[in-house]
Amino acid sequence: MMLGLVVAPLMAEGTKVLEQFDETKLELQWQAVNDGVMGGLSRGRFDVKEYSALSFTGDISLKNNGGFSSIRSYGMTYDLSKYTGIELRVKGDGRMYYLTSRCNGGRMLAYWSPIQPEVGKWVTLKIPFSSFYATSFGRKIPSIKLNTKKVTSVGFMLYDKKAGEFKLEVDWIKAY
Repeated sequence: MMLGLVVAPLMAEGTKVLEQFDETKLELQWQAVNDGVMGGLSRGRFDVKEYSALSFTGDISLKNNGGFSSIRSYGMTYDLSKYTGIELRVKGDGRMYYLTSRCNGGRMLAYWSPIQPEVGKWVTLKIPFSSFYATSFGRKIPSIKLNTKKVTSVGFMLYDKKAGEFKLEVDWIKAY
């Protein structure tokens, strides 16, 4: 099963590269945020590999009410209102992740859309902005939409409440 794959027409604007992972230069700044912020013991990290892909790896622990790991960008604001969504090339491990976004610099609200790329196979996914829903500390908040005029972050979250190692690789991220 591959969540997140949506066939959608390209807009007249084409695409906008948000990050094309290159070990010599990253467009965005990245950080890891794990359940340790709430007492959990999960470990997650990112690295840009020699073949120019982001690797998001770690181990989910359910101890101490843990159960999530994430990475996200920061430091830039994009007006993506002329685009339909986010397109990315990823290789998964069979687990369901969330493509995340934030807007207006908000720390407490995040927007999630599920993705589940095939195990060990590079695939291109198109995730429309309309599929993102607002969350606060993992709880869905109805009626709040992503403000695509002020996108301040994109990222990935693993929050499937399953203990164990994980690995998601990302080749590039674009707005389409």
